[in-house]
This record gives sequence, structure tokens and C-alpha cells, in this order.
Amino acid sequence: MSRLAVQFLDQGLHRVLFDAMPLPAFVVDKDVNVLECNAAAARLFEPGKRTNKQRRAGDILHCLHTTESPKGCGGASACSDCGLRAAVRAASRGRSVTRQWAEMELIQRGRPVKVELRVSCQPFTYDRSALVLLVLEGLND
Repeated sequence: MSRLAVQFLDQGLHRVLFDAMPLPAFVVDKDVNVLECNAAAARLFEPGKRTNKQRRAGDILHCLHTTESPKGCGGASACSDCGLRAAVRAASRGRSVTRQWAEMELIQRGRPVKVELRVSCQPFTYDRSALVLLVLEGLND
């Protein structure tokens, strides 16, 4: 490896590249708990909760159905049909998901809005943990 490559890695090139992605990207577990996110995804967090990543994606995205159960994201009956959850489940079983359509009902400016998303998921292992890279297209529109 060249000296320059080592220098980039020492300065966190992987983090810089992750944050340079224009689409919201999350590292999640099989239950869609957000463990890490890039800068585009962090802009979706409520002010004051930006660093609170130990929440599920539906809670962070303000899914309408998170309010239907005290468990939040994943607890409502509608969650069994959630396209985002289905994509993460598939990736948790080792199957990549590329640009799959999913419809979510989100609360935006105090009102429910149906949002069409393209969901991509890529499974990976880090430090012996099975994780999923979740990328969402359509939230920036």
C-alpha cells in the first residue's frame, strides 16, 4: 500500500466517503436498529436527537405506524408489510436488495404523507456482527 493510501486511511477516508454519499445511508441490525448513519441520513433526525442512533429506522423517519404501538417501529400490525423491513430481513439472510420499491407513510410537517422509496440493502459482517447497509432513495426529493 502506498504511503498516501495509508495516510488517507489514517485520516478516516472511509468515514469521508460514507458522508460524501448524497443519499441517506444507515448501518442497521436485523431489527432495523440504526447503529451508524452518514451525513445525509443525519439530516433526517430531529434536532437534539442527531446523535441518538440507537433507534429503529421507522422512528427516525417518522413513520406514521410508530405511534400505533408502544414498541414503536416494528410493533404495529402494519409493520409486518413494511417494504423497508422486508428488505433488511432479506439482507440479514444474506440476499442483497437493489433499488426495491417500498411505500412508507411518514409524518412530515405534522401531516401523514405517502412516500415512494427505493430501498437498497447490502449485508456485511463487521467485528463478527451481521449488519446491513441500508440506502434510501426518494427522501431527498
